[in-house]
Amino acid sequence: MSIINDHIRALKDEYPRVRQVTASALGNIGDPRAVDPLIRAIKDEDVMVRQAAASALGNIGDPRAVEPLTEALKDKDWGVRWQAAPALSSIGDSRAVEPLTEALKDEDQMVRRQAAKALGRISDSSTAEQLVNLVSKDEDRWVREAAAEALGRIGDPRAVDRLIEALEDEHYGVRWRAAQALGKIGDPRASEPLTNLASKDETEAVRKTAAEALEKLGSS
Repeated sequence: MSIINDHIRALKDEYPRVRQVTASALGNIGDPRAVDPLIRAIKDEDVMVRQAAASALGNIGDPRAVEPLTEALKDKDWGVRWQAAPALSSIGDSRAVEPLTEALKDEDQMVRRQAAKALGRISDSSTAEQLVNLVSKDEDRWVREAAAEALGRIGDPRAVDRLIEALEDEHYGVRWRAAQALGKIGDPRASEPLTNLASKDETEAVRKTAAEALEKLGSS
């Protein structure tokens, strides 16, 4: 019991590095008594402490952290925003859906990517339209890839047409995730495009995933 109290006290240490390491340690321990002190730490003046606190709150997974973490999605530092998104997905509370959807417009591509992945894990169909837009329009291939993966997790048939278009993306990772997502959704409209991908794509991993997706379509 005393070790938790010692760590909580250390969150007020004068040295930022001590506060940062302590926040990470509390996240690894996972004791809910650390939630409120970590919520205070997510507003620390030091950016590395804020990042560590956001990550720790995700590790603990307590719903009390949802609102502070959604506020952290607006932090001036991209790294804090980047940590807040997966932390919210770990908690899995529906209150995070709207703030995470807004984070899909973040100026930083890493934040957009994490927001897309988080929404896929929460799996709320109301986010399908925004994720579909990312698949086809985002300039960063990692974001497009994350959006395709998220759409596969959500499984909304409204995404099928755009995912079929994504089978022609210039980057193999996007094509791979799009094929995987289409297999999960199981819509027969994807059969012909996946057949073409399975036989003609230049990347072996994409061809294999397209073939696996076709098998799922055939068994659904």
